[in-house]
Amino acid sequence: MATATPSLDYSRLDEIVQLIKAEISKPDIRVLNNRAVQAKVFQIPKVSNYMAELRRAEEALRQEIMKKISQLIHKFQEYSIDVTLARAGILSDSRVHAGSSLEQHDDGQQLDFDLLCLDGKERLYMVLNQYDWLKDFYRFYPQHFYENSFQFVDRIPQKKLHVKVKVVGLGIAGSLAVSGLKKNGVDTVVGYDRRARNGPRSVTSRFQNASWRAYDIAEKMLDDESFQHLVQYQQRINVTYDDGTSAVLSSDRVQIILGDAVDSALESAERYGAKLFFDCDTFGFLKNGGGEDKDAEEDVDIVGLFAGAHTSSLVPGLKEEMNMHSWKDLSSPCILWLEVKESEKKGAYTARDIENGAEKWHFTIEAARNSKRDLVRIRDNLVAQHLWNLRKYKEYGHSANEMEEEEKQHKLTMAKIERLLNELEEKKDDGLEESRYDYIFSNAPDNEHNRAKLDAAKTKGNVVLEGKYTVDIAIASKSMIDASSSEAAKNVLDQFGTAVLVTGGDACVNPNPMAAYGATLACEFAAMLVQLSVAHGHINAIIKGLEKAENVDNDLVPRLKELKSLLNQYYDTRGNAENYFQWMQTLICNLYSLPAQVDVTKL
Repeated sequence: MATATPSLDYSRLDEIVQLIKAEISKPDIRVLNNRAVQAKVFQIPKVSNYMAELRRAEEALRQEIMKKISQLIHKFQEYSIDVTLARAGILSDSRVHAGSSLEQHDDGQQLDFDLLCLDGKERLYMVLNQYDWLKDFYRFYPQHFYENSFQFVDRIPQKKLHVKVKVVGLGIAGSLAVSGLKKNGVDTVVGYDRRARNGPRSVTSRFQNASWRAYDIAEKMLDDESFQHLVQYQQRINVTYDDGTSAVLSSDRVQIILGDAVDSALESAERYGAKLFFDCDTFGFLKNGGGEDKDAEEDVDIVGLFAGAHTSSLVPGLKEEMNMHSWKDLSSPCILWLEVKESEKKGAYTARDIENGAEKWHFTIEAARNSKRDLVRIRDNLVAQHLWNLRKYKEYGHSANEMEEEEKQHKLTMAKIERLLNELEEKKDDGLEESRYDYIFSNAPDNEHNRAKLDAAKTKGNVVLEGKYTVDIAIASKSMIDASSSEAAKNVLDQFGTAVLVTGGDACVNPNPMAAYGATLACEFAAMLVQLSVAHGHINAIIKGLEKAENVDNDLVPRLKELKSLLNQYYDTRGNAENYFQWMQTLICNLYSLPAQVDVTKL
């Protein structure tokens, strides 16, 4: 079994917090932009060494997993070498050819043992391929490269994955996960969210714009229609060379509106056949929770929890198992606003606008869009915000004049959105050049300097939505729970009716308000859930076949179960490294947003 890996220990993390507090309190650091501050911070040895240590632990476990797989493949090859050659067309065997599925017979008859071993070996190669480890595997275990010169792994016929996965929370991570699970062959995928599918305060109503680098992951998780929709707003960079020539280059970032990204992923999941439930009662997804989904009463192999920052509070005992660490004194209040206006641009366009400097910074993402759905989403948010304001005004006894002003502003803003919607429809119906609107999303620390920016934007008459939120500094030191964790962990697992529970994204660490990496991290964890689920499906199938076979080596099934446990641990170990990096970005951004925390003259 794997040795204990370094955890996200509070005392070590707090030491890093104190170091960064001092660094970002320096006057010469506070005038830099956020990216430069990050570069300075990662030069602090204890900060970067911890990151490297977590990555080394991840790599050590990966190496152990590949070693175990190599040993198992070698054992399977002892019994399946001739049918392997027949599969490749080098020998002849009436039972197998290049397109054989190697699935169990419909009449329940067991596969011959050599075919069972061939199936097991192929499934292990498919696990390696799912994790994108094949190249390294062949490098470290070159005997398998020769073995596979007879057959490319990508040409192995698709195999059934009898594995059940439940996903709770269908935001960025969850929506991508349910689509990716079905696309990659997982048999049963069920998703839950307490919000509605569409409309005000729905799972697709988030209007925030984000800079997103996970389109390489999304291509593996979404159908082509949804993927092409997401990547149309890829950033462009204008570069001027020393000889005076210039070029427009594609950036590694795409601008996404969070609600639009979620909507696209859910549409992909629905086309693939995932079973999705919305407007769920809080406990509708629990075993014996009494929800409308009767399948929730059945045990599942894996549960993915992507229910946002309050995930750890979903059920008793979960917070303790996730081992959440927080620094309440470093919470940062922020403001956001959205401007929309008719655009002079004729094609897709994205740009960023930033003011630098601690406390003074703002981060604006602008896109010239032509999507009706984005305007409908704004309209839904306006309705939700208006109803909330009316209820708040009544509760706190606001005057009739204030209520009247609220109604007036709401009608004016709604009328503007309706005009833009009508213009889109009219030009489309008349076959005229497409109409676009500028979608300009900004956020910043909530202070006098930045509230003046919001007031100036309001004066221009283009602000349609605004709000406030708080970014807390918190991190989970465990993102995977299975029966090996603790006796208390078993009680948590029993509530969900599963053997393995994983979390990720906002559930483990809050994204920073500069719209950097939060959506990307959520996508990383969605992909990690897909990898783990596919691996479980293949290993479950191998174990099921071996348990029915005769004269099987007694240690094969235990070794496969150990491999599955190691893959669970790998999710957790990689999760620590991913979460630490995001926690660092959020910590830096919060300290960059707040007044200096340390009197550097006394250091």
